[in-house]
Amino acid sequence: MVLRVDNLIYVYMALCACLLLFNLAYTGRRRLGDIRNPSKTRWWNAYLIKMIAEEAMTETQMKRLTKRISRVSGLQVFQETVEKLIAEGGQTRTRSWIQSIHPIFVKIGSRYLKKGVMEKAYYAYVIWQNRLCGETEQDAVVRYMLQLTGEHSIYCRENALQAIYSASSSEVVVKAFKMMQRHQIEHSQKLVTDGLAAFQGNKEELAAALWREWDKFSPYYQTAFINFMRLSVDCFGERLLNLFKIPETDREVKFAVIRYLRRHKCEDAAPVLQKLVREWEVEDWEFPALAASALENYPSEETVQALYEGMHSTYWYVRSNASDSLIRIAGKHNVLDEVLLKNDRYAIDMLRYKQEQWKGEMSG
Repeated sequence: MVLRVDNLIYVYMALCACLLLFNLAYTGRRRLGDIRNPSKTRWWNAYLIKMIAEEAMTETQMKRLTKRISRVSGLQVFQETVEKLIAEGGQTRTRSWIQSIHPIFVKIGSRYLKKGVMEKAYYAYVIWQNRLCGETEQDAVVRYMLQLTGEHSIYCRENALQAIYSASSSEVVVKAFKMMQRHQIEHSQKLVTDGLAAFQGNKEELAAALWREWDKFSPYYQTAFINFMRLSVDCFGERLLNLFKIPETDREVKFAVIRYLRRHKCEDAAPVLQKLVREWEVEDWEFPALAASALENYPSEETVQALYEGMHSTYWYVRSNASDSLIRIAGKHNVLDEVLLKNDRYAIDMLRYKQEQWKGEMSG
């Protein structure tokens, strides 16, 4: 079969025409929606104000509201209206009313979990914004959110996790991460750390709950959990130091422990950190480099001597961090002149550079 070139051109022109018609139809539909949306919002505003003013909704009103917000477009307008009412000063009354219609969100949840990922994500977003997630798995909404943490869409997972964080239940948070671990899902470490730091409940209880299940999590999540602890709790120094001493502990987890010890002082950590800096020639250079930074929180004669030895390292970052820490604690230990008198050109140059940098920061 021989295809003529002009026939191929006609087919191509027909395809272009179809694409153009599709784009025009899509754009027209979007613009029509934009025109209708303000009127919908005004209607919802008046309708919600009326329902909020009433002490209880009738069965007819419940069915009508359930039907409307079962569609994403209706749920979106509903959420926009709620946010507007809250911004206008009706936060307490509006949130109280939303809590009273919790059964509606349980009912529509089973429908949304059968929809596409973006619809699921938006449903989780509404649950998060209105704090409709309970504190135990007895609440159906909690079960929905836990199910969404197993989705491969990061939008679903993050919105569901935020809804769980807002419920202030440590056990549910741990359950969510165990579910992701079971599904071999590695949620963004940054999002995990920031999300846990935004937890609305007792953060020490949350850290303790995570620690009780520690061995059930991969080093990937353990690292994120330690980063959260560094930002939020100061009572895990001893436990994390013991974790650091275990040879089998993952390298990234050990790095996270050193960062924790830099921020939260643990007296038993000083000899461990000093040893890391002194043995820079036999260890991975990143360990003595991080340890040298952490030692600024452990001023002592032993620390000064360890930092001085670190300044002789062949690794630039070890010398740099050791100099930083040495200068920060030198006010209590008169060792700068001694260092400058030593015949180590690299150490002297680094220390002078850090001195000028430190003076600039102080004057600024």
